[in-house]
Amino acid sequence: MITKQKVDTHKVFSLEQPLNLFSKRLGGILFYSSASYIVLLVLNVLLSSFFGFSLTVNYVSDLGSKNFIPFPYVHNLICVFGGVVSLPVNFFVRKKLRIVYKSSKHSVLFVELGVALGIIGNIGYIFLGIFSLDRGGPGGIYHGIITFISFGGYILSIYFFSLNIVLSHKCKLKHLGLFGLIVPIALLFAYCATIPLIEWFLLSSILLFLLLLDYYVFKI
Repeated sequence: MITKQKVDTHKVFSLEQPLNLFSKRLGGILFYSSASYIVLLVLNVLLSSFFGFSLTVNYVSDLGSKNFIPFPYVHNLICVFGGVVSLPVNFFVRKKLRIVYKSSKHSVLFVELGVALGIIGNIGYIFLGIFSLDRGGPGGIYHGIITFISFGGYILSIYFFSLNIVLSHKCKLKHLGLFGLIVPIALLFAYCATIPLIEWFLLSSILLFLLLLDYYVFKI
């Protein structure tokens, strides 16, 4: 009974409110920053199209090479920006999913794996902006390895977040979870055909999933 009274008193005086308010504001900044990254990426692709860049001919990485466009540094900065703003989002996702689906025995394991792999993907994406095609090392080996780490981290992170969502009880994101389990991995296998457009579909599926998950975490 004494413990109950202490808790109620704590709530009455709103001792946790400043922290919650700060977290809410930070979450809003991160969400709109992530959305801004997508807008910047789309604008960069549209601008590059005036210089002959095409989704059916060029890969995503070609945006970071002066052999294809005259301003590759723009894409490099966008990659760094996207990786940096997405990095702390993982911890907000972790908190949200663990609270909402705490009754599920799968929650802790899948969420932790999703966060760890998401961080790896974010760090890899930052380094993609540093080791672009123009600075990819002998035969582009550095760029190739980092691309594998970045895309692999994101796809596996989405997979484990989706497992958590689909297998948890009373889940509100069943459709998003099924999308995350099927679409990115299916496109990854299709990407083995080395068709540039498939890579763009793969990137789009990753960004769509993460943006919808961010919306759920920060706005709902």
